[in-house]
Amino acid sequence: MKIKVKGIAPYPGLRDLLLQVVGEDNRFEIDVEVADLEVALPIVLSAQEQNYDVIISRGGTASFIRKHVSIPVVDIPVSGYDILRVLTLIKDSNSKLAIIGFPNICQGALTVSSLLDFEIPIYSINHEAEVRVKLEKAVKEGAQIVLGDVVTVKTAQEMGLHGILITSGVESIQDMLSEVKSVHDIYLKSHEKALFFQHILQNFPTGTLVCDPKGKVLYLNDICQQLFGEVTMLPQDLSFLLKVTGIHSDKIHFEHVLIQKKSYNLKTVPYGEDVFIYIEPNKTPYMSELDMVQMPAQIASFAQIIGSSYVITKTIKRAIAYAKTDNHVWLSGEVGTGKAVFAEAIHSASSRNRGRFYHVACHSINESKLATELFGTDSKVGLLQIPSNDTLYLEYIENLSIQMQERLANELRKGTNLRVISSSKSTFKQLLKDPNIHQELIHLLGEYQLVIPPLRDRTEDIEEIARVLIANHNSIYGKQFVGIREEVLNRLMEYNWPGNLKELENIISELLALAKGHYIGIEEWDLVWERYSFTGVNSSAQRIDLNKTWVEIERQILEEVLKDEGMNQSKAAKRLGISRATLWRKMQ
Repeated sequence: MKIKVKGIAPYPGLRDLLLQVVGEDNRFEIDVEVADLEVALPIVLSAQEQNYDVIISRGGTASFIRKHVSIPVVDIPVSGYDILRVLTLIKDSNSKLAIIGFPNICQGALTVSSLLDFEIPIYSINHEAEVRVKLEKAVKEGAQIVLGDVVTVKTAQEMGLHGILITSGVESIQDMLSEVKSVHDIYLKSHEKALFFQHILQNFPTGTLVCDPKGKVLYLNDICQQLFGEVTMLPQDLSFLLKVTGIHSDKIHFEHVLIQKKSYNLKTVPYGEDVFIYIEPNKTPYMSELDMVQMPAQIASFAQIIGSSYVITKTIKRAIAYAKTDNHVWLSGEVGTGKAVFAEAIHSASSRNRGRFYHVACHSINESKLATELFGTDSKVGLLQIPSNDTLYLEYIENLSIQMQERLANELRKGTNLRVISSSKSTFKQLLKDPNIHQELIHLLGEYQLVIPPLRDRTEDIEEIARVLIANHNSIYGKQFVGIREEVLNRLMEYNWPGNLKELENIISELLALAKGHYIGIEEWDLVWERYSFTGVNSSAQRIDLNKTWVEIERQILEEVLKDEGMNQSKAAKRLGISRATLWRKMQ
């Protein structure tokens, strides 16, 4: 008789690998679902009722499940091969690294890193609640990229850090199967399930929710159930409360939040280690009904901007300095350079980070509806008029009509509590000469100006960015890629990148889809580059912006020729038919 196995995979790639490897052994019948920690609880309870023989999972999720079911739970180990693969991927990283995880990860990491003669700080945890404390310690000690299991990576991302998941490979699955066979006859253990607050505040007119310090929902009344459904963890709309320092003190905390695009007043009252959250509708809310006014669920931080080149480091330092003020900021840069990420990071690093971040895409809007949103009507308060501690990001503001720009300038002249971050493809100097741009608006919004560099000006960051993209791909698809061959990396660094970071992301994704081994090689590159070279995407003609002045166009041509000649002024001057002195003068 086949062993009936229920798999709980903390990440999608592990599900696919389990189905592949376990499915090849006819002694097992398996089905797998993707869930992590408490989210897995209803799934495993259902599996117990359906007479599964064994539950398999990984790390902290396996430990959590084991406490809640009476059937055997087998842990998918993290093998030395798994740790070796991820350390091979990041060993040449310029960023400071740290490993945070349960003992099964840390012990293996210590052994493998020692064999590789590779020093990396390792922080061991025994409970999920310790993750944030260890992360804060690692950050204080300089960590920029954190390696670990799913809970470590998720918490790191919530704190604005880059997390790289240590994925399980085929060897780990095979080791787990051996253990499944040995525990198949273990008797079911008894387990009691406690119910909390069954009748408390059920008829209270205010929405009431109680959670523990980890965000586990202990109780919610009918009003909250109508808002959030039957949730087991603190809903996404309220998840920011876990980051609020005051929530764990004896003080009552007040907030205004948007839930399903409606405004609510929120009060948190600590009770021991738990927190009571009371929710009621805001009588005078600001409610956006437009898709163009977005409020990202997770705001980026400066730690998520990868790169150690001089140009990006200088840009980040300047942006951090601007974030510490309340002045409006104007971002300029080519498409795909990451202006939106910088806007979010400035908000995240500012004193307004507890407020909302509104992202308005000015290049794809209905201006009459946007006017209602920003300026309000007789019956509705506009976004620019409400007292708030929020940030408004106007993406590609040059696409607004001159009439809309003038109205926006008039409103800003009156004063607003909002901080406005604007962005444009054109430089600030170019906009000052543009008749389609309201000049007063430029000066009102351009109190501080920041140019986001194109990728071709920081090609030394490409390897680091690609490394993070590969790690993300591995965790999503359950792959074990460990890097890029040097000849492919050289090609990436020679390319002009007209589409900047977004184009790099697309190319790396395509290369990984084609790759057959553990490295991206020249064979995959040739397949991808064949399409790019055929379309002429890297030609010099594509790189010249004919909308610039003649002096700017001439300078750009000179710069392109210099790059083509390896910055050799003699060769560039000969190719242009001018003297070195003339070339030098024109470049000043």
